[in-house]
Amino acid sequence: MKNLKLRTLAGVLFAVAATAAFAQPNYPQAPKRPKPSASATSSPSPNATATDAPSGTASPTTTATGPAKRVTTSSDRPDPKAPIKFDSVNCYDSGYGSKFNSEMRLDAAISNSSKTDTLKNVVIKYQLINLDNAVVQEWVEKTGALKPGQSYKINPGVARNTIGTKLNGKVVVEFDEIQKKDGAK
Repeated sequence: MKNLKLRTLAGVLFAVAATAAFAQPNYPQAPKRPKPSASATSSPSPNATATDAPSGTASPTTTATGPAKRVTTSSDRPDPKAPIKFDSVNCYDSGYGSKFNSEMRLDAAISNSSKTDTLKNVVIKYQLINLDNAVVQEWVEKTGALKPGQSYKINPGVARNTIGTKLNGKVVVEFDEIQKKDGAK
C-alpha cells in the first residue's frame, strides 16, 4: 500500500512538473513595452524651455502644429460630430454561440457623409466582441483617405467561433481631425 501511494505521488508530481515546463498559452501575448530610460525622464520638459524665452520672440514650440488629432467613432456609440455613417454592420453567427466551431459571416459598410471634407488617414477596425465588451479578434484596414460621399466596405470573410459564447460585431473608425479653414467659422 505504501508503494502504491509513493508511485501515485511521484506520478502526480511528474505530471505537474511536465505541465509547468511544457505548457504554452493558447492566447496571444501583448508585446512588452520598453521602460523609459533615466535620461528621458531627467531632461527638462519642452514647456519649461518655452517659458524661459523672451516674450518678444517666438519659440519653436508655439509655432509647431504637431500631428493631427485623431477622431474615433464606433458603430455601437457613433460620434454625432463625426461625418462617418455606418451603413451596415453584419455579424451572423451560425451556431449562435454554441461550441464546436460555428461559422461566422462578417461584413460592414461605412461612408463619408460630409459634402466638402475629405477624411485623411482613415483606419477601419472590424472587431468581434464578447458579452463583456472585450475584443476577441480584430481586423484592421488602412484605407488612406475617404472623399466626400465615398463608401467603403470591409469584408473579413468567414471567422470561426470556438469559444462557445455569443460574439457580436463592432466597427471602429479612426481618422485625422478635420482642419477648419481660416475663413470658416
